[in-house]
Amino acid sequence: MSRCVIITAYNDYLIKESIEIEKGDFIICADAGYELARKENIVPRVIVGDFDSLDSEVSISGHSLLDVVCLPVEKDDTDTLFCLKYGLEKGFEEFVIVGGFGGRSDHTYANIQTLAYGCDKGVSVRMQDKKNMFTIISNTEIKVPKREKATLSVFAYSDVCTGVSLKGVKYELDDHTLTNRFPLGVSNEFVEDEATISCKSGMLLVTVVADKNT
Repeated sequence: MSRCVIITAYNDYLIKESIEIEKGDFIICADAGYELARKENIVPRVIVGDFDSLDSEVSISGHSLLDVVCLPVEKDDTDTLFCLKYGLEKGFEEFVIVGGFGGRSDHTYANIQTLAYGCDKGVSVRMQDKKNMFTIISNTEIKVPKREKATLSVFAYSDVCTGVSLKGVKYELDDHTLTNRFPLGVSNEFVEDEATISCKSGMLLVTVVADKNT
């Protein structure tokens, strides 16, 4: 099945710098993410939000494939989390959230919690832009491609993560236990073209952060 791409309203970089849009992608724009997509001639299938951050002069009509889901301003779900839930209902198992790092820091943390929600549902969700990639894994192994002048870090998002292993990095781990009270996994370095990261139990937050000046 194709992947679901969620374009957020907060992106410090162009969408096409942050992700290579594929032909089969099911694209959802969260609120003013539609304005960013329209500027790059990216046509979504769905727009979701309360439209509190969408420019009033931007039209959200004119595309035959476009569905608009209007949410109340006062709600429990963030726009991004609602987009994820929408994609889950459509049966998608792979999600890419584009942006989500800019804007307010509390919004960024809410998006990290959205990654945890997806992990709990057993699907793959990563949040990325040109310089950053965040994901949360549990009971699985992933390969993370090297980025130039980037650091790779892992953090216990849950209280404890067991069976944590890191390969292809300067500071390797083998079947290690991490807790959310000590940042042992911060600021690692790639030594191979990709890093292999695994976690047997718990939720492990994986981050790749590149130098903004590169």
